[in-house]
Amino acid sequence: MTPTPLTRLLYFDGIAGLVVGVFLLIVREPLSDLLGLPVWLLTLQGIINLCYASYSLPLARRRNRPRWMLWALVVANLAYALFAAVLLTQFFPSCTGLGVVYFMLEVVIIGGLGIVEWLYITR
Repeated sequence: MTPTPLTRLLYFDGIAGLVVGVFLLIVREPLSDLLGLPVWLLTLQGIINLCYASYSLPLARRRNRPRWMLWALVVANLAYALFAAVLLTQFFPSCTGLGVVYFMLEVVIIGGLGIVEWLYITR
């Protein structure tokens, strides 16, 4: 059976969360210096990504996905994108240029995934 576009999107989203979460936790100390961000913040973001992946990957595997579970995923993505934007404003003074780019990518990519998922579940 060929996976639907929504299924592929959910797998992409969940795998991305898993990979980024593991990456952040493994390299949080050298990344802290590179981005100009505290280690505790990168640790927190890594844990959040792993929690997200633990929700989104099983959801991608389900044949029947209750709409409320899909909406929870959309809300989580959009809330995290907003969270990243707030973090950028809070940590801007200490961020390096790469730190600013990191937060901006978080906002655009995660917010974009939330919007695309929203479009899929509302049609």
